[in-house]
Amino acid sequence: MYGHIHHHFPRAPQELLAQLEGVWTSTIADTMGRHGVMMPEIRPIFEPIRMVGVAFTVLNYPNDNITTHKALTMLQPGDVLVIDEGRENNTGSFGHNMSLQARNRGIAGFVSNGCMRDIRLLREEKFPAFCRGVCPRSAQKNTPGSINVPVQVGGLVISPGDIVVGDDDGVAVIPLAVAEEVIKRARQRMDMEYQQARDIREGRKPLEIIFGDNWVDTALQGKVQEFK
Repeated sequence: MYGHIHHHFPRAPQELLAQLEGVWTSTIADTMGRHGVMMPEIRPIFEPIRMVGVAFTVLNYPNDNITTHKALTMLQPGDVLVIDEGRENNTGSFGHNMSLQARNRGIAGFVSNGCMRDIRLLREEKFPAFCRGVCPRSAQKNTPGSINVPVQVGGLVISPGDIVVGDDDGVAVIPLAVAEEVIKRARQRMDMEYQQARDIREGRKPLEIIFGDNWVDTALQGKVQEFK
């Protein structure tokens, strides 16, 4: 629904966000049962990239970014601006000068299912952003949307206050209500990932540490015919 602006919502404490240091989006996805990650069409505008912050959501009327301009006056340090432009968007509704204003507010990053423009400047200045595409056409500034309501971006529903993590693989979203447990388990899994990498370098098989030496053959037993 358009025409609603909410100034206040719960935010995860910085101490919790700090625990995501070194945790990959792929590990978060595994921790959440292969869920919680945006579709691959939402890509970083440069690599390497890293982003962790709190979702500040915007629902824009298609091809109109007046609500984003309002949001740029409301952002708090550590926020990730998450914008739902709708599938009919075909404008570059966020550009370089808007990124400067966002950085003045202490933004942690930007995610959108729409397009951006001024992409060369954004890349040169390492503005941490993920989007669906690039388009030089500017947006209208007439019809209001909503701020800090649930939005749908990249196949996920994101609520204001959710934790947003981005890296070269894409974007993961951790619902605030389960954030502490997910982050705890993700850190444990991250330790396992590093241990597994060390084991493989020493000659062991992938996933042997978890499932045993012959886990692949066991999993395939009765499902395939091998011809040797």
